[in-house]
Amino acid sequence: MKRTPASLVLGVLLLLFVSSAFGADSPLIRVADDKLQIGLDPSTGVLRELVGLADGYNQLADGAAMFGLWQISAGTNQVLSAERAGAPKIERFAGGVRLVWDRVGEQLRVEVSVRPSRWELSVTKPKHLPLTQIRFPRVCGLRERPNEILAVPRELGVFTRNPRDLLQGTTKKGMRIAWAYPRPLSVQCLAFYQQDGPGFYAACEDIEGYRKEFAAWGDGKGQVHFEVVHEPEQEADGLTEFRLPFAAVLGSFHGDWTTAAQMYRESPTAKHVAARGRLHRGLTPSWVSETGLWLWNRGRSQQVLEPAKMIRKHLQAPVSILWHWWHSCPYDAGFPEYLPPREGVDSFKTALAAAERQDVRAILYMNQRLWGTQTQSWTNESAEVHAVKGKDGKIRTEIYNVFMKAPCAPMCIGTRFWRDKYAGIAGEVLCGLKPAGIYMDQVGVMASCYDPSHGHILGPGRYWTDGLAMLATEIRDRSSRRGPVGLGGEFCGEPWMGNIDMTLALSVSHDRIGGSLVWEPIPFFQAVYHGHTVVFGSMAGLVYPPYDEKWPQELAPTNCLALLDRKFSKQFYLDHARTFVWGMQPMQANFLPSLLKERAEEMDFVNRMVRTRMKSLKYLLHGTWLRPPPLNVPQEEIDVCKVGSYTLLKESRRTYPVALAGAWRAPDGDMGIALASISDEKLNLRLPIDANAYGLKTGCAIFHADATGRKRIGRFDLRNPVVRLELPSRAVCVIEFSFNPP
Repeated sequence: MKRTPASLVLGVLLLLFVSSAFGADSPLIRVADDKLQIGLDPSTGVLRELVGLADGYNQLADGAAMFGLWQISAGTNQVLSAERAGAPKIERFAGGVRLVWDRVGEQLRVEVSVRPSRWELSVTKPKHLPLTQIRFPRVCGLRERPNEILAVPRELGVFTRNPRDLLQGTTKKGMRIAWAYPRPLSVQCLAFYQQDGPGFYAACEDIEGYRKEFAAWGDGKGQVHFEVVHEPEQEADGLTEFRLPFAAVLGSFHGDWTTAAQMYRESPTAKHVAARGRLHRGLTPSWVSETGLWLWNRGRSQQVLEPAKMIRKHLQAPVSILWHWWHSCPYDAGFPEYLPPREGVDSFKTALAAAERQDVRAILYMNQRLWGTQTQSWTNESAEVHAVKGKDGKIRTEIYNVFMKAPCAPMCIGTRFWRDKYAGIAGEVLCGLKPAGIYMDQVGVMASCYDPSHGHILGPGRYWTDGLAMLATEIRDRSSRRGPVGLGGEFCGEPWMGNIDMTLALSVSHDRIGGSLVWEPIPFFQAVYHGHTVVFGSMAGLVYPPYDEKWPQELAPTNCLALLDRKFSKQFYLDHARTFVWGMQPMQANFLPSLLKERAEEMDFVNRMVRTRMKSLKYLLHGTWLRPPPLNVPQEEIDVCKVGSYTLLKESRRTYPVALAGAWRAPDGDMGIALASISDEKLNLRLPIDANAYGLKTGCAIFHADATGRKRIGRFDLRNPVVRLELPSRAVCVIEFSFNPP
């Protein structure tokens, strides 16, 4: 897009201002575009300036400890770094600069190409010299600022306040935190910023899903540093030139984590990934999109389908089930010996078909990576041959079941054997039993396999996500004669968005799954990919977890499915409130029909939430995340518990705001603000509306939508862009700004 003369003049003036602020006669090599200026030390290549031209703010501290742009681990024990490689040769090209170190350790030539926000690296080397790790780009000394926040798209997303103190560690000697991609990072970026102030942004442009780490660390002296870490596939063996298979992006912004998410959302990588989303492509089965509530129930059909049919009638909305413990084997012990269903084939099929006629559909649990090593099939089928191997050639078993302590081995998805085995069982399940779909547990859990007989590259590699894509295709092919099926999976993640129809994300139940007080959940993934894939789930429940009938009965707790103390009801509301305002499909764990009477208030909240959401799908299923207006509401200390099938209840008290908000732009341009209160008292809200960000103009109609219906409450006026609203106790609603009201 061409710039107007006025914007060109402004850009030149800002560049002159920055050069003056940091010294016009500085020896730094500077490169700039219309948004960002970088400054590199010509003697070492150290990054010294990262300046946003909008405000002239240098993201890097003055006088910070300096280290080079890259560090490479090569051979058996060589660690080579830019700061020790001497002064680079510097070549300018249109829009950027190239730095070349041509005698690194007498074996390597390292070349870095830099445009203001785009960073690329290549290494020329002896053919059989292994490159085990590359750290690039390395950013030293992020400038300290007030009210610092670090936001990371770990799973659904989290942020932490006072990250500088966190990264100094409890001993104040410094601490490093690294987040691997594609899991636990679901999106390839992070943001370190001052709330509503200047921020540092880092991302990667990578549509192929190469493994990498984003790392931040403190040095014990109050400084915070950042780097991206990559392990080349097959250690770049056999290559004389290795190019980092993705470009890193370093940037500057002003705002918060929503700003960073919007920046990433507009990147070529995010647009490419979003276009692969099955919801975006219209490939997601219609029943998935139409689901009003998910139930996470376990056991036989009487324990699962009958409660689902009852809540379906109560809600007057379609219900879907994530169904565990339907299978013949004990959970987390006997996989993959799923068939036949533990209640028998005929009874199971009949119950499923009857439920579907009443708008109740189920996806059946089938872990897609584990094989129990104590099962008969493990021995009979020589499964160990096809299991993941370490560098020593041995398998590493995992134990999840604390009652049976049965070891399970991760199977290598890079092998045809395992894909055939799993797809074969899935085909039998989908075509024989005819559920609506299957749930492929641990989709986002990857491994590095070193078995040379498996036919894939050794160690870390994309063969894991490539294998998942082939597996999903094989399952759909084998079940094609019965029509479209839904494939669900665990963990948000870019590489598998195009393979599965729905993703379970439990971050909304941060406390219930044992999330740290240091980190707070945010909908970062939703802010990037909402409307392109379906995200569902929570562990919101009102009773203790059940116990599998296939586990040792002498170890069964006495409180299975007993009511939780009512003091944890606020936590139940909070989990559902997050789900609602973050545009996720809600889920309730371990629903019992008796709860409609014994926990009538809590279930009324669920009822109103579901009904309101179903009236607002153009925002809460298909909408684009916007920054919600700030809510000036009280904070309240509530009782929360951590509890699960394998964990005893552990309670604590944590403080949260009593109301939450999310803002969404619908595909037709209308805008909605989702609100959910967990307060026992009514709240008088004053919502300041950012008309520019929301694209609102004077005269657009304002509506209030909730479980009872939709009513017009006024017109928007740019002269007074504030909506005043009384929010009743535990209210759930959407405030709509419509350009085309009926």
